[in-house]
Amino acid sequence: MKTYMKILFFILALIATGVVVYISYFAKHYPIPITNRASFDAKLKFIHENINVNEVDTLIVGSSVGLNNIQGAYLEKVSKKCNVVLNLSVHGAYTRQTRQLLELSDAFPKLERILYVGQYTDLGITHQFKDYNSKFLMKYIRNEMNPIEIFLVFFRACNNLFFCINRQMTWEKIYKNKDSFHYIEYDSTGSVPLQINAKITNPGRWGGAQPGHMPEISYGAIYHMSRRAFDKGIKFYFIQQPYRAAIAERDSRVKNALTTFSQRVSHIMKENNGVFINLHTKLQFDDTHFSDRSHLNSKGSKVEALEVAKIIDATEK
Repeated sequence: MKTYMKILFFILALIATGVVVYISYFAKHYPIPITNRASFDAKLKFIHENINVNEVDTLIVGSSVGLNNIQGAYLEKVSKKCNVVLNLSVHGAYTRQTRQLLELSDAFPKLERILYVGQYTDLGITHQFKDYNSKFLMKYIRNEMNPIEIFLVFFRACNNLFFCINRQMTWEKIYKNKDSFHYIEYDSTGSVPLQINAKITNPGRWGGAQPGHMPEISYGAIYHMSRRAFDKGIKFYFIQQPYRAAIAERDSRVKNALTTFSQRVSHIMKENNGVFINLHTKLQFDDTHFSDRSHLNSKGSKVEALEVAKIIDATEK
């Protein structure tokens, strides 16, 4: 009986050790499941490991349009005002989710400005992040947890080992594939310049028009974000993104959506002392700047960063 118990305890100890080793390995190489979205977890991991939150003066927020359409590292280089930029944008973070993201702005004590990089298509879906705890996430990205708390975060996140194993198996396929719009390879600020050409790889994304559904609740989220920034003394810029001219010119629905969106957001910015920048009309990009109908490639996102830098420097001079 004693021998049996020894063997049993040895096996259990071996399993426990294996679990601890795997969790440590997973946490080092892959984003631990803190939220209900892998791309959000990846951004939190990036900030936790790479960003001095006490130095950030400029936040970029939005969906993948914000993530891909402006290069934070180049903005730092060319702007006299934006010295330490963090791109907090997350794949698929529609307007109401971006409002949730901006609850994390309190983690950055030197924050001076917020750049919401958006498009009318961001308003159509009104989902929010589930079980969202901004105070917990701020503590995590600010590295204010002790080693035991950090380990407990990792352990709880991977209490379902099969979930973590599945994320590990799909990570390279989905998020490390340069031909995917879910690709994640951050620059020093958390932006992701694209090299994709959807005209070849995904003609539907290149030439297909998108619906112009823009619910009032989404406009309300923009109002709330800009008002909150104003109340905290933070400059708020809303940057309307370029859309492929060939689609806007042929499809009246897209043209009308772009115009309506511009008018409504411009009005909200005036109410809350924000700045509205319409880069769709200002830059008038040709197809060489796009990866698909609304996502810019690395060429386009670099030009946009330069233009935004000029406007910010002139506005805050």
